[in-house]
Amino acid sequence: MNFDEYERYYIDLYENFAATIRFILGKALEAAPSMPQPQAVQSRAKTPGRLKARLEEAGKLDTQTLEQDRKDLAGARIIFYTNNDVEKFLGSRIVFENFEVELDATKVHTPTNENERARYRAIHYVVRLTDERLKLPEYTKFAGLRCEIQIQTILNHAWSETSHDILYKDEQRDSFGTLAKKAIQKRFEKIMDQYLLPAGYEIQKAQQEYECLRQGRELFDRDVVRLLAEAKENNTRYVLLSGLRDYAIPNYDDIHAAYEAMRGPLVEVAKASRLTERVAIRTGSGELPGQTSADVTRVVVEIIDNLRYADAVGSLKALGNLYQGEENEDIRKQILDVTRRLSQYNIAAWNQVGPTLQAALLDYLASLSPDEISTIRPIAVTVYQQALEADVTGTEWSADSVVLQTGALPVSDLLKQVRARAIGALFELFAAPTDDDGQRTVLDALEAATRLPSHANYSNELLELTLGDTTQIVGFLTAKAGTMSYEVLQHEEHRLLWNYRRAKEIVDAEDDRFNCKEAATALAKSIEEFRDAINTDERYVRYKVLVGFDSVYPGHWEDSDYDYEKAEAYRKEQCEIFVDEVTTENENYWFDVLERCSATKSNDMATFPVFGQFIVSLAKKKPELADRFLAKASADLLNFLPGFLNGLAESDNKEIYERYLEQELAAGEHLPSLARHLRSAPAMPDFAAKVLAKAIDAKENEAVIECLVLCVEQVGNGKIADERTFFRSAMAYLTNQSDARWVRAVWFLPKANAFFNSLDKDDVDLLLENFQHLPKIEYQSERILSRLAERHLEAVWDYFGNRITRESMDNVEERFDAVPFRFHGLEKHLSTDPALAIAKGRAWYARDNRLFRYRAGRLLSNAFPNCTPEFAKALAALVDNEDEVAADFALEVLQNYEGQPTTHIPLKRIVAHHASDARKMTCVKISLDNTGLVEGEYGFADALQKKKKLMDSWLADEDRTIHEFAKQHIRELELDIATEHRRADDGIALRRLDFPDNEEQESGEGNEAEGKAPQNGED
Repeated sequence: MNFDEYERYYIDLYENFAATIRFILGKALEAAPSMPQPQAVQSRAKTPGRLKARLEEAGKLDTQTLEQDRKDLAGARIIFYTNNDVEKFLGSRIVFENFEVELDATKVHTPTNENERARYRAIHYVVRLTDERLKLPEYTKFAGLRCEIQIQTILNHAWSETSHDILYKDEQRDSFGTLAKKAIQKRFEKIMDQYLLPAGYEIQKAQQEYECLRQGRELFDRDVVRLLAEAKENNTRYVLLSGLRDYAIPNYDDIHAAYEAMRGPLVEVAKASRLTERVAIRTGSGELPGQTSADVTRVVVEIIDNLRYADAVGSLKALGNLYQGEENEDIRKQILDVTRRLSQYNIAAWNQVGPTLQAALLDYLASLSPDEISTIRPIAVTVYQQALEADVTGTEWSADSVVLQTGALPVSDLLKQVRARAIGALFELFAAPTDDDGQRTVLDALEAATRLPSHANYSNELLELTLGDTTQIVGFLTAKAGTMSYEVLQHEEHRLLWNYRRAKEIVDAEDDRFNCKEAATALAKSIEEFRDAINTDERYVRYKVLVGFDSVYPGHWEDSDYDYEKAEAYRKEQCEIFVDEVTTENENYWFDVLERCSATKSNDMATFPVFGQFIVSLAKKKPELADRFLAKASADLLNFLPGFLNGLAESDNKEIYERYLEQELAAGEHLPSLARHLRSAPAMPDFAAKVLAKAIDAKENEAVIECLVLCVEQVGNGKIADERTFFRSAMAYLTNQSDARWVRAVWFLPKANAFFNSLDKDDVDLLLENFQHLPKIEYQSERILSRLAERHLEAVWDYFGNRITRESMDNVEERFDAVPFRFHGLEKHLSTDPALAIAKGRAWYARDNRLFRYRAGRLLSNAFPNCTPEFAKALAALVDNEDEVAADFALEVLQNYEGQPTTHIPLKRIVAHHASDARKMTCVKISLDNTGLVEGEYGFADALQKKKKLMDSWLADEDRTIHEFAKQHIRELELDIATEHRRADDGIALRRLDFPDNEEQESGEGNEAEGKAPQNGED
């Protein structure tokens, strides 16, 4: 069809076709009551005048394929009132359910750099009638016709129609009106940017706020508090609470009264949820797990958090009631976090009431009995600690940033009273019966009173107050030193050392520029008294030399440069002195010292090295004393049996040493210690074999692991007679026990490389069978696999194949991960042979292709990160030389990448061979468009723009199929880019409406002290 034929014969047909599209759209909208009704639905056929102008602009006035060149000969337009209405319509399936949509012709018109920020905004679909409709007699005449459906708001419609008539319909004269026309165009751009666009977003925001108000009013009218009390299961409670939080609470006129009325029922709902069984949620497609008590309580705590300042004391009461009886550790932590936010010095609250809020919270806690305090002890400690902090903090939010604020508290009489009361309350808590952890918690809270603001300038008054409070605390600690364990004393002495050095700097200064020299002198003297008091205990002095890593020694007090090396040299020197001091006369005293040291509980490897060295030295120099110590040692002290044996082995009394070896072997009670000793003992291959046999017979896994460590660590040293048999026995036993914990004990050993390189194929298979019991591949196990892959690459591939098979089984453990998220070195070995990797992958694919992409496909992509050129070429060759199953396999792998340029090599070959396979083409597009992580408001749009640029090489390809695919996909990318720009623009504009630039809401926390919900993420 050409232009003349359109004008003479076909314009009426297109007019009727456009009217038909309008009719179908109108009926579809009427049949969808949940859809917003448009302001108008219009239709038209392209007028010959406008069409001719467009064809002349494009140089196609003589076209004979007009119906292909122009997709808007028929047009329909849906004009909605607001942006929200447009979004709801686009989120529906009305267009796709009623028409055949040409996705490659669909356009999202929005300002981008590519279109020079053109202001026209709309979504255009190009549609045809469905085959079902074309079968109807009245519609057959429309076969092959296309119609452009435009969707826009009434504001955008008014702008586009007016600007189009003025800027485009009016013909430009040469040498006349050019500047005026440009000025008019700029005025239209200003109208859109400064008036219509903001107005559209304002209406959209108002509509969203009204929807929240409507939903909140519905809950209000139904008496949500009563509904919560009547709810019998947690799913209903959760829905009601979520609606209360999101819709009702933000719209209460008197939030203080509302909070007073709902606070008690909220706590009761949370408590009732603990007694309610979980009920599944039934849906049309099956059941979903129902809400738990933790889900319900979490929302209750969030509501209290949002309203915490509406009634601070009431909030603290509610938090305390919730804490009691709560068994979920995450919820308990959430409650403590809210308690911290409630009681901390917040700038917005401070500006209104100063420390009055903290004083009120202390008043409430003071009204409770000791028994009541004990039930909420962590909450009380949190409140007291926050009252002692010297910082006041806050946040200010804007549409594009958040400012974290911190400052030093100004000192006042009320602040002094608050701190004094908090310190006194913590003293009482410390005096209450408790364990070391309880004392440490109180001491950590008291430490807050000794700290100065770390990120702000502070006044001399605050420094003086801090020094005075610290002096009071140190005096209390001195008085209570006899009630503290050595572990607690050791930590406190270390902590006070730094306070002492700070005080001495002030004392020793030539001037008194802080006006605090007197207070600093008192503090330094108080700390010296504490130091001298606790160090009169000779056992404590010895304890802190032998145990721990943060001990304080005389040199620390005298020399501020007394570093770790000097401290360790002092400890070793003292250690040898202690050994020389041990005699038969005082052996009971020293036995008690050793028992006390060994009773220290720690999972830190830095706690006991010096103590271990002391035991070795003692047993070496005084074996008879060590013999008597071992005879009556507790279980704690016997944990250090390897040290005793190491020392006895070097002593001049071999009879004691050999007796203990045989005695311990026969008893079999300390086989792990015995095996650990063999790692540093003289070579005793027969004895080592006996230890392993005994450990296996006794099913003592720890001892077998120690034997395996011995085998790896001492390879070639003659400590094991038959290393292969020894290794196989230990490994076979641990595999039978499903125990692969030995990995963490050997991966870092100096001789590990030599040992694993010495394994033959059978040994490797045995080891990898044990590795099947690893729930996931972590760094340590990967290091070992890397060593094995150097000589046994195929075995490592087979190992992963077995893990993948295991993961696909129904009875696999819940926490089993066959393949790690990424490798950290193993990929260097796995990627050395692409052909082997592909062969293994294809075998797995043939065996089971379910979820292949997420298991074996991910393994292959991890093994060849960024799709190495060699791997890409191998996949391309596979696609060229094999059937379509090979292409499916390649796509399952390629979809795990992020569209790196090398992936285009095999993807082009798949398009060349299988362009007619829609499913494969969809997978190709997924492979091309994967982006990974993006950043920034326009991150996805920018990433897709780069994807589009990469398609240039496809357009230049000589293969016409690849070229045509690229043309179509570029159009799809352009649509996605425009959609992302539109989404980002909308998000930015709506967010800015949340932060109006006025004095009333300049700060993101401006309403917190009134009890209104603060913005999320305030911390």
